[in-house]
Amino acid sequence: MKIPHLIPLAALFLFAATGCDKQSPDIAKKIAELEQKNHEAADRQRALEQELEDQKLAAERDSIERERARIEDDRAELERQQGAAAAEQDQALREREDALSNREGKLEQFQSALEEKEDDLHERSQQLSDKDRELAGREALSFEQPAQSEPVADYGMFYDSLSSYGSWFETPDYGYVWQPVVVRDSNWRPYSRGRWVCSDRGWTWVSEEPFGWATYHYGRWTLLRGRGWIWVPGAEWAPCWVSWRENASHIGWAPLPPETLAYRGHNWDSSVDVQFGIGALCYNFVELRYFGSSLYGHCLPVSANGGYFQLTANITYIHIENRQVICGGPKYKKVCEGVGRPLPFYRLEIDQHPRPSRDALGMRPRIKGDHLVVSAPNMDVAWNDGLKPKRIKDRMDTVTVERDGKLGREITDRYRQSREEGRQKAEAAIVELGGAAQFDQRRDEKLQDNRHLADGKGRREVTRDLAKNPEHPPRDNPGVPEPERMARPAIPDSKIDQVPDKVVRQPNENRPRAEVVDDRRTPAVKDAPRVSPTEAANPRPEPRPQRPANDSRVARTNEPTNQVQPQREQQRQADPAVQARKEAVERRQQEQAREAQQEAIKRKQDEQAGQQQLRMQREAEQAREAQKEAIRQQREQRQQQELAQQREQERAQRQHQEDQQRDMQRQQERAQQRQQEDAQQHQQEQSRQRQQDENQRQQENARQHQQEDARQKQEKDQKDQDDQRKRNR
Repeated sequence: MKIPHLIPLAALFLFAATGCDKQSPDIAKKIAELEQKNHEAADRQRALEQELEDQKLAAERDSIERERARIEDDRAELERQQGAAAAEQDQALREREDALSNREGKLEQFQSALEEKEDDLHERSQQLSDKDRELAGREALSFEQPAQSEPVADYGMFYDSLSSYGSWFETPDYGYVWQPVVVRDSNWRPYSRGRWVCSDRGWTWVSEEPFGWATYHYGRWTLLRGRGWIWVPGAEWAPCWVSWRENASHIGWAPLPPETLAYRGHNWDSSVDVQFGIGALCYNFVELRYFGSSLYGHCLPVSANGGYFQLTANITYIHIENRQVICGGPKYKKVCEGVGRPLPFYRLEIDQHPRPSRDALGMRPRIKGDHLVVSAPNMDVAWNDGLKPKRIKDRMDTVTVERDGKLGREITDRYRQSREEGRQKAEAAIVELGGAAQFDQRRDEKLQDNRHLADGKGRREVTRDLAKNPEHPPRDNPGVPEPERMARPAIPDSKIDQVPDKVVRQPNENRPRAEVVDDRRTPAVKDAPRVSPTEAANPRPEPRPQRPANDSRVARTNEPTNQVQPQREQQRQADPAVQARKEAVERRQQEQAREAQQEAIKRKQDEQAGQQQLRMQREAEQAREAQKEAIRQQREQRQQQELAQQREQERAQRQHQEDQQRDMQRQQERAQQRQQEDAQQHQQEQSRQRQQDENQRQQENARQHQQEDARQKQEKDQKDQDDQRKRNR
């Protein structure tokens, strides 16, 4: 695609080149900055166009597959009907199939053009070293190992999402299998509608079919005699599951059979064809020069597979590194040399937590710069073999697999044993989840919890980091009771001296006050009455106990008070030990009252500090939320402005491109006209030359005839003379 800004920049650059002696360095610097901005704008535009076209392609392919499924359903309904109406409907179905084929053809052409643009876009990002180029395609390059996560889906995701594009069958050997509607097309084969891309984990299949995210990265394919290709589910994800063959001019690949599911975590080498009987009928062969593009339409017919199978050697190298499957096949460097251009190289980015959905567009692979984002949810749950599709079309009582020879007994026994172990594990898992009655509910809850756990992992890590930093406390957790959340609040430095080492918990309204006290207090203090600060400063003397009315020591009511008081003073002075004990008791009570008052003051301060800290946290959280909202609004405004600018640039570029196209079209028309005139002149010249040659040949023939006649006449005259001489004798 031509860039409209290059023309004025090129003119400016030429002007700078011719007058470099007169220009200053600032002008050259500005020119360089303008060129850089121009390239960046062009790259952004190409990326946006690429993403939009990818979305259109995926939507169109999904529409085609759904239309194919509807046609198949209508045909099945038609087979149950009779009469002339059925014939008319059959004709209508044929017309729909023809229209669908035309749509597919246009889609393939558009896909090829899009891939060429994509290769041009990513060709500049190739920064592989010579060593990496030698290893790419066979060995794993340095990649980021995804964190292990809990399963977020199971086979139910396969059963639901793939039903829109095919049918489920039950088989005695493989369990529940899936067959796409497109299998009715005799030219269709697995791993044929899409393209191969090289990544840091070997060759990765990028499918153009809406069901490709599942069937080409999980499970296995097998070819049944008389029925076509079927897919057997599996829980282990890989960039692809194929066997490779190649020679100097062709490359071939074939799906691994279902029996390899029994060898999880196993390495596969060039002997896989012989071990599992993978024959020529299972392979797709293509010329090396087409390997870097969309392969549908370039795959050789199945009838030619036999010859290429014999002329190629197996190069399969599937191995495990850091618990990840590496799909080794042809060497990346050799493929680039055979294609004639450097192919894009991607870093795989594994999306382990996509949302389970029936929308296939959300699961398709996405290109982000030099990264290829693929959806690979963890489906390794124990109850997979206990699930079944909601709709099963039919049962295949007998299946005959197309193989070169029979499988070894060890392989068949191992596969049968693995299936039996899977069923036993599924039964145990169903029982553990509450049996068949509660299985569906508990299963959904467990997967939902795993998804929430995966989604909340980042937030929990942030919360833990904030908890370590008192200046930025974590958010309140609504799932934790209030006293536990305030067990150790962060206190400002200015109030540290006012806060005790241990914060007293907030009392519960439904609990007695005496239960919510500091554990450091003694039982006597716990039961002590509450006193005010004034009473604590001026304690009252302990009241004397009431004596019985008949006590002889009680003064008569008619005795004067001034007579009783000296008697009490005399008694206290007469018993100093009693007085000392009473004073000690009073002092102890005063100390206890002061301690109780201090504890009450501390408790109140703690409550105030906790409430203040909570208020500060909430205010800080509100401020952060407001700041985030402001940033989000600014980002949206900036994005809208950039989008408007991009649209304006795109409009200007489209207008410029249209003008250029019109100019080019006029130039082409003039060039074609000149070519036609030159061709006519050339033809006229050739005609004249041929006419002259013909005249010369005619003249030469006439001279030859004349000479021949003269020679014959001379011979005749000579003969007559001889005859005359003979007669004269």
